[in-house]
Amino acid sequence: MDTHTPRPDDDLNNLERRLSDWRPSAAGLDPEGMLFAAGRASARATKARLLWPAASACLALLTMVLGFQMTAERAERLALAEQIRQQPPAPAPAPSAVPLPDSQAAETPGPDSYLAARRALERDPDAWAAQAVAKGGPLPGPPPPGHHILQAWRPGGTLEP
Repeated sequence: MDTHTPRPDDDLNNLERRLSDWRPSAAGLDPEGMLFAAGRASARATKARLLWPAASACLALLTMVLGFQMTAERAERLALAEQIRQQPPAPAPAPSAVPLPDSQAAETPGPDSYLAARRALERDPDAWAAQAVAKGGPLPGPPPPGHHILQAWRPGGTLEP
């Protein structure tokens, strides 16, 4: 549907009437010449025209420098890894008895602490259980008959499914 409907001449004001009477002259129009002039104007040498090739050249140079540095670093890393593989393992340093400062020496673990239990288990595991009985605490026996123990397998069965 055409939305531009021509208006009658009596609806135009004086300026609009004069503008509607103007017609372009076909005598001086050269479409090919106009396009050629527009193309030349768009390709004129300016400082901004050299900006993109210069930026691209700088980025290409930076990429090459970083690539060479990464190649050299990788070669050094591989050579160092080969040296480490060829060295015999160093013996573990023997633990030396370092005297504790007075503040740490005063803090001895209690008999029911984890550290005391661990030290007792390292020395003699059987003696630790005997100490628990000697203190008057009975060793725990089997659970009562109605008490269920969670197990990862069936009682009396194998571990394989």
